[in-house]
Amino acid sequence: MRDDHFGDPDEVPDWLLGQWRLLRAEAGLDFAPGVRMDFAPGGRLRYSFVVDGRLHEVVLVYRVEADVLRTDNPAAPHATATRFALGAGGVLVFDFAGARAWFVREHV
Repeated sequence: MRDDHFGDPDEVPDWLLGQWRLLRAEAGLDFAPGVRMDFAPGGRLRYSFVVDGRLHEVVLVYRVEADVLRTDNPAAPHATATRFALGAGGVLVFDFAGARAWFVREHV
């Protein structure tokens, strides 16, 4: 999933910064209800979701390598990598080895 919105291969594209909410995910992807991601400059990512009516937040670190988003949890090391792109209509698309998830921008 290559996208022309990338310049420097390790630079975070401006359009990625901000809050995103899960729109939908294909079968096989395990996302909790109400998933939101808030990408901040400097490689900080707040991942939040609701379980049993309670909001849970995990602070991650991230970096971009061309069209790959790499994340890690400093509190409980668990690194992941997934391809991403800005899709039609400004939707953030993640490709988890063939299974996709779509996120829409949150306006706060």
